[in-house]
Amino acid sequence: MFDPADYDARELRSLAGVDDADPGAGVSLPPVEGSGYRPAAVDEPSHEQCERLVAVGGVDPAALGERPYLPAFPDGSASRRVGRDWIAYLVRTAGEDATRNAIGRYRARGWIGEDAAATLDARVGDAVRVLDSGDGELDRADHLLSFAYVIRLLGIGRA
Repeated sequence: MFDPADYDARELRSLAGVDDADPGAGVSLPPVEGSGYRPAAVDEPSHEQCERLVAVGGVDPAALGERPYLPAFPDGSASRRVGRDWIAYLVRTAGEDATRNAIGRYRARGWIGEDAAATLDARVGDAVRVLDSGDGELDRADHLLSFAYVIRLLGIGRA
């Protein structure tokens, strides 16, 4: 399992811009249609890009299961570190409001469940107090990196 913090940002940005490439060598994530979750917005990674990230990361697609992929935040020091890194990345990139909005977006897309969203949201205030908050916007590559964090947390939760 790969660690999103170690992921090559240039490769991720390249992946985020790929619209017509092979979506992932046989990886097939459950579709959004009819699931009660919303499809990707224009600035979010497509379903195919998420499938490709799963393939690139060497993750077993069966580990993702049905949506929400990460219903609850896994307990343990490793998951707390990954969650802290994820929130720190979002806050440093785009600030508090954009981070909270992103958590809501991931919940609406079915990447995370209510429990996982509440756990992440509760950590935003602490990160804002100790980090320099960004004033940028999150782009498709940033959201794809967030999906990588979801995958990483799934791996920790099933380990």
